[in-house]
Amino acid sequence: MKVAVIGSSGQLGHDLMRILPAAGLEAIGFFGRLELDIANAAAVEAMLESHRPDAVINTAAFHHVDLCESRPDDAWKINAVAVRDAAKACQKRKILWMQIGTDYVAEGWPGCQPIAETAAVCPKSIYAASRFAGDCLTLAHAPEYGYVVRTCGLFGIAGCKLKGGLNFVDTMIAAARAGKPLRVVSDQIVAPTATDTLSRQLAALLEHQPGPGLYHAVSHGQCSWHEFAQTALRMAGLTVTVEPVSSTAFAAAAIRPRYSVLDNARLRTVGLDLMEDWQKSLQRYIACKYPPPA
Repeated sequence: MKVAVIGSSGQLGHDLMRILPAAGLEAIGFFGRLELDIANAAAVEAMLESHRPDAVINTAAFHHVDLCESRPDDAWKINAVAVRDAAKACQKRKILWMQIGTDYVAEGWPGCQPIAETAAVCPKSIYAASRFAGDCLTLAHAPEYGYVVRTCGLFGIAGCKLKGGLNFVDTMIAAARAGKPLRVVSDQIVAPTATDTLSRQLAALLEHQPGPGLYHAVSHGQCSWHEFAQTALRMAGLTVTVEPVSSTAFAAAAIRPRYSVLDNARLRTVGLDLMEDWQKSLQRYIACKYPPPA
């Protein structure tokens, strides 16, 4: 199977380009907008015609959550309209279209059960609403070939371009090593997910193709961002104080969900839940990227 990866320069795209071939799949990467602009429908159609992939994984999106509030036209253009056009193009050619979604579209409350695919959504920002639209447009315009895979709190070796090549874990470790004070929200509960584990999960979905539709794929377990930071620093051998604060302390432009822990219910139903506990994934990540000195 030949798989086109849109956004191969990102931390998920980076691991997909490494893990898909290891799973016996041919991967063609499109590094950034200069190679393939997801918002250019003609360019996407040309890519499908020239490379003729069997599947496309779209990791590209307008990810800057707060900036989406002041640039809603760009958010809707990239996160919704572009996804619709690409999904239609893939459906027409019988190519599997896999759209990577976000936990930001859902919200429960602290202490509730993880949120299954059948639960109602609650997008509270332009980012979340535009990403949810992309989910819906995928399923509407690629009913036979469209997969939406929602995930959460990604961290991977390549880091996030938006954060200067860092992710949350890297940012916490860099700040701690620099002696900076650490203040992290304790009232947002998530399921941090490693991109290498997610990549293996996506490869399994491509291999088995259990049926189009919505899937959740996040780490098992849950924690606050504060607990996530504390755990990462402890695993990295750093003894520092992390002050827990309310999300209101940062006055961000976009509202974040308080509880967005997803339940991999549909993956379990089809016998394909390969995700692991977030602490296990984090330990492997720390050991790989921040090994102790010899």
